[in-house]
Amino acid sequence: MKLVERYVFRRMVGALVITFVALGTMVWLSQALGQFSLVTNNGQTIGTFLNASVFLVPALTTIVLPFSALIAVIYTLTTLNGDSELVVINASGASQFAIVKPVLAIGIITSLVVGSMTLYFAPLSVRLGQLFITAVRGNILTSIVQEGQFMPLAEGLTFHMRGRGADGSLRGVFIADDREPDKSITYLADRGAILDNPLGVFLVMTDGVIQQRNKLNDSISMIEFSSYAFDLSSFSSRGASVTLRPRERSTSYLLNPDPDDPYFRQSPGAFRRELHGRAATPLYAVAFALLPLLFLGQAGSPRESRTASIVMIVASVVVVSVAGVIMPNFAEASTVAVVLMYAVPLGVSVVAAALVLMGIQLRPPETIVALFEALFGRVSGLLRPRPDAIVQRPG
Repeated sequence: MKLVERYVFRRMVGALVITFVALGTMVWLSQALGQFSLVTNNGQTIGTFLNASVFLVPALTTIVLPFSALIAVIYTLTTLNGDSELVVINASGASQFAIVKPVLAIGIITSLVVGSMTLYFAPLSVRLGQLFITAVRGNILTSIVQEGQFMPLAEGLTFHMRGRGADGSLRGVFIADDREPDKSITYLADRGAILDNPLGVFLVMTDGVIQQRNKLNDSISMIEFSSYAFDLSSFSSRGASVTLRPRERSTSYLLNPDPDDPYFRQSPGAFRRELHGRAATPLYAVAFALLPLLFLGQAGSPRESRTASIVMIVASVVVVSVAGVIMPNFAEASTVAVVLMYAVPLGVSVVAAALVLMGIQLRPPETIVALFEALFGRVSGLLRPRPDAIVQRPG
């Protein structure tokens, strides 16, 4: 890149990083709070919540990053024009490609990152996240988490705990085992912890007593223990199979699905839609980066309001985004829809780049410009203090 191109590129990269971090954090928090039920309802630690939330990052990146690139390009072009830098660039004899090239570089880099997410990292994280959540919710620990309640684990087997420690350990453990016809066993322990290892799932109790009552003669025996392991393997759902949907399958699997896959046999079109959706999504990043050039790529008066042009950019992005959302719904059975999934972002990118290189800049209709000028003029008038409202002190 030339000096001017590198300068514009650095400005856009800085704006892209700041926008992505700010916007991504807000979106991540809004989605991650939905996983907080793992802590509130299932008695998990904050670490479990954070682990589950991390799996959301790749999928959210595919959504947030293209819009971050759009905002970064709009911001950079607006500030360059406001500081009269676009005028200087044009007056220096630089071609329009000096602006198109850094924008195109931002779009391609964004597209490559989004492509890596949609084709590999996002389905992997969704699959691992689904398995993680299933394991957490299916673990016996989540079945006995309700503090102060008597939880029936099986017929004749009841569990109770007084509370939970800050480290996740159980306090005041009580187990009533009445499954055998000739005896009943009661376990009482000050503390307990769930141990999950290759041998099985165990409730390890410490500092407790075992009370065994013979139902035939009502004799009772007491055994104190410092540590005792109660086998819970039969109540754990560890190893339970999880049905993976197309969005949770790897791209290589979508290219060659198992004919005996129940989901594939039921809905083969869903695999086709998911595959083309992953391949087409990165193309929208380039389109979103190039669209602002159609309205903001040429230098203008620093006093000229570009609000109407930004609104037109947003409207264009909304139209393209809606097309990107609608087309996959028809891709299961329509080849035309599959072609349009690629043609829309590619066509927008090519047309935008070609018009900008030819020196053509789209401008919003005068009626829209006048409408926004009147609107902002009225707003600024409401915010400006009235002369009769200024109280002057005497003398």
